[in-house]
Amino acid sequence: MASVEEVKRRHEVRLMKTPGVVGVGVGRRDGRDCIRVYVDEESPRLFAALPKTLEDVPVEIVVSGAFRAR
Repeated sequence: MASVEEVKRRHEVRLMKTPGVVGVGVGRRDGRDCIRVYVDEESPRLFAALPKTLEDVPVEIVVSGAFRAR
């Protein structure tokens, strides 16, 4: 089975092309590794467009707002 990092790398470019997605990372949810998709605002349409899992890895959507370089 692929690591969560490998799964993230395979899907990151496609996810980042989704309007409203501002970042993709990895984390843990409910004791399991997950892929975190950071979005700029809470939007039912955006949430519906994003997958619930990628290659059996759960996806967690995090409303973060836009990221800014410091």
